[in-house]
Amino acid sequence: MEESGQDISEKSGSITEGNFTTKQLRCAMADVRLGNEDLEPESAVEAMEIVDGVMSFRRGAFARRVHRDWIHSRDPRAILTDTDPSSIAIGVNSDLNIRIGAHRSNCTWVWHFEVRTMGRPLKNVALCLEAHKDNFGIKSIHRDGVRIGYNDGQEWHDHGPYEPRREPIPGSVMSYRVDICFASSGHGTYRQNILFGFEGYPVIRRKICADIVPLDDLSRLNEATKYFLNQTAHVWSSRNSNGDYHPFESPFVPVKDPWEKNLSKVYPYPGEEMFTLSHATLTENCLTRSNYRGRMHELIAVEELARHEQVARYNSVVQLRLTSCYILSSDTDGSTTAKYAPLGELFAQLPLGRGVSEDMKSGRLLLRGCNNILIKLCNTEENLEQNATGPPSTDIFEAHVEDKCNYMIYARLSKFCVERLNLKPDTDVKMCVQFVLNRMPFCEWQRAVDCLPDTGLVFPDPHFQLSIRLPSVLESNGEWSDLLDNRLNDKQREAVTLMVAPNEIYLPPILLLGPYGTGKTFTIAQALLIMLLQNPLNKVLLCTQSNSAADLYVKEFFDAWFTSTNEQRLKPMRIYYKRRLRNTVHPVVRKYCLTDPNGYFRDPTKEDIENCGLIVTTLATSSCLTALDFQPTHIVIDEAAQALECEAITPLALVGQRTRLILSGDQMQLAPEVYSDLSKERGLGMSLLERLHNLYSPRHPCRVSLCQNYRSHAAIVQLTSNLFYGNEIEPSGPLLPEHPNLKPLIFYAVAGTEVQGEHSTGFYNDEEAVELAKRIAYLKSCWPDNEWGPFSEDSIGVLAHYAEQVARIRNELRKRKLFSVNVERVLNVQGKQFTAVFISTVRTRNCCRYSAENSVSDYGFLTNPRLLNTAITRAKALVAVVGDPIALLNTGPCRSLWGKYFQNATVRGIPHFQLKQHMIRSMAPQVPLGVPLNPLAREFVPRQTQAD
Repeated sequence: MEESGQDISEKSGSITEGNFTTKQLRCAMADVRLGNEDLEPESAVEAMEIVDGVMSFRRGAFARRVHRDWIHSRDPRAILTDTDPSSIAIGVNSDLNIRIGAHRSNCTWVWHFEVRTMGRPLKNVALCLEAHKDNFGIKSIHRDGVRIGYNDGQEWHDHGPYEPRREPIPGSVMSYRVDICFASSGHGTYRQNILFGFEGYPVIRRKICADIVPLDDLSRLNEATKYFLNQTAHVWSSRNSNGDYHPFESPFVPVKDPWEKNLSKVYPYPGEEMFTLSHATLTENCLTRSNYRGRMHELIAVEELARHEQVARYNSVVQLRLTSCYILSSDTDGSTTAKYAPLGELFAQLPLGRGVSEDMKSGRLLLRGCNNILIKLCNTEENLEQNATGPPSTDIFEAHVEDKCNYMIYARLSKFCVERLNLKPDTDVKMCVQFVLNRMPFCEWQRAVDCLPDTGLVFPDPHFQLSIRLPSVLESNGEWSDLLDNRLNDKQREAVTLMVAPNEIYLPPILLLGPYGTGKTFTIAQALLIMLLQNPLNKVLLCTQSNSAADLYVKEFFDAWFTSTNEQRLKPMRIYYKRRLRNTVHPVVRKYCLTDPNGYFRDPTKEDIENCGLIVTTLATSSCLTALDFQPTHIVIDEAAQALECEAITPLALVGQRTRLILSGDQMQLAPEVYSDLSKERGLGMSLLERLHNLYSPRHPCRVSLCQNYRSHAAIVQLTSNLFYGNEIEPSGPLLPEHPNLKPLIFYAVAGTEVQGEHSTGFYNDEEAVELAKRIAYLKSCWPDNEWGPFSEDSIGVLAHYAEQVARIRNELRKRKLFSVNVERVLNVQGKQFTAVFISTVRTRNCCRYSAENSVSDYGFLTNPRLLNTAITRAKALVAVVGDPIALLNTGPCRSLWGKYFQNATVRGIPHFQLKQHMIRSMAPQVPLGVPLNPLAREFVPRQTQAD
């Protein structure tokens, strides 16, 4: 287990222990013994190569084998662990993480590890991180005071080629001393991992870190570390609880996946004993090849702490109302839902001291990432009397969150919890409550960083030059050529040629950049077709950030190709998360999914992928392939701009020496939210696609930009090009004409009221829903079949930011029997397109301007330009917006964008002179707002006491 850092001043005598410089480090760590002779490192390597056939020992082989087996294991801790088994004890003379405050930058250090083992001799010691290998070395290893084994400075083996094995006596205790030396080459952060191998698995790991800090920065760094740790409340867990920790168990709630349990143990919560903030992270802005792994791990930990701090704002000491049933009424359609607890279980009603809303960061996190709470009995007289013979109040119980409302949470208490605490229905009990954030995304991101085989994959040569002309397969007369689409333009042909180039030709990651509607998906599909049919040995992995984008490839391309040709190479394997409900997947896509005998989705096996040419999945789900020893020839990542870099590198664990990597995306579409300011400043919020785009030189041969729009009407293209893309998009191709009676850009003004229901966490606007239904009914009644084609489920898309408004609109459409209209949240439509798009903005002039201007609140289309861009760019021929123009032109960072929209749109429902006044105001420089008073605000209630 990694220990906390140790601060050391420059005057400490330990700094000069070993007394060697960086240049002398090689000599210190390469002091090898072969038999009775001391050899230079080069001679030692030659000697090992002579007997390589007998020894089977090559430099770095042990570390590579452990890394490979760790990646492929479904239980990583069975391969590599930070915890000592019962028969092994590893101690060290100092902290594993040292922080040295020094005026000079050439500092040295030596860690002395004492290893005691019973029955399992120490066979291997290795330093496994490449980044700072020149600064760390294995100085020497002694057993019972005698120096033993072969050591090349980076890896040690228990005997040399001419040294006989000394087998231990069974049951005997063996003692080893392992000295690891370090020499800095300047101020900065140096990291290394040490592997201790004992005849089989698990291998024991120790992470060491040397932070060489200028004395002037030492106190600032210590204060920053305390700040991040104090941001979040003390998190209860099975490791730090004074009492017993009882996880939630119920036959009516699916159990946690064993893989998730194992991964959460490999990457525990970054609490005080696990978290280290380095000097380099505070002072260096850029990711580099040498700092990549350590920096990413640190930024992910900082982000996790920031998110826990947001969720911890709901922690409290409250009276829980216990009940055996409860009823929820819907604020959108008036329906009711009743839930009854099974025998032995109870529901707990948890009142919240602050509202849960999509507007606030803390609310979004609680809604999307909290499925459990922790409860602990408070030491009140009533509780002590009720539980006089029960367990101590320090016991912690996990409960499952059933429903989340604006000011109320409903949680399910397990039968064990009810019995142990002697809880009764229709009673109140005072509890300390902590909300538990789902840690799996952070664990998956940390694992993706560790599984990356080489940081050079994400730091390619920015000035790469192509020395040969790539063969153009687009002009081939192969049997598959008739399936190719001849509408590819020159830039798209260039991209396809790069993507399908022979893998023997080295190419760095290929970037396919372009705004919406420029044919990125179409171009990738054509390249995939060639890859699969050109070479029967090609195996392609296609990853997207969202399920909807992955399904689009199956529905629009491969289903048609496979159905028409019956070519097995064109039959995709669609991998879904195994707990996804089957009826939520499109019927066409379900034909290509893996299912078990009961009809549930399942993970693939080696047999499944052996003869499969194309695997389609999301970035998150692609991690299930690492255990199968699968090595694709091509990895294509679409929607790469919509994923964090630590998520986008997940499939890169499968990269082989000749794997072609392709990334595609639009940097102006929706991006994931980063909550930590430090993590955002240091690059965690930047996508891999964007970073490589900035890294590559302007004329890099592997960067292809598409700018010709084939989707939308010229008026829509010109508007979005001006608003979001610096006028780089050009309308091209045979576009859909205007509607005979409607202009391409329309705005319907509605003086509605935004409402947040008692059980709602979002907002709805009934007046907008009614207006939308009327306008959709009119459009459907005069649908121009000749110009736009027959009406279908993809003809009209209705988009809103809030799920409550989506439900209200669907209800209004049902009343009018307007079916085959797609109503979705904007977050769910990336990659989709509709002939006509209707947008409901929901929020009104009652919004708090101060919160919008200062990024305190998220008001959807009023504050998020990328959300607005995503919504407008789903349309081919018509964009119709319904909302409050005064709110749009006066509130939030998007007001100037809305001003330009009104300049180009046909506006109905508001006098022209009134609209013009607000448009002029929206374009004028804004005076910073003071904190306003909100006349519609709820009565202030002091925040309740937080849980310990």
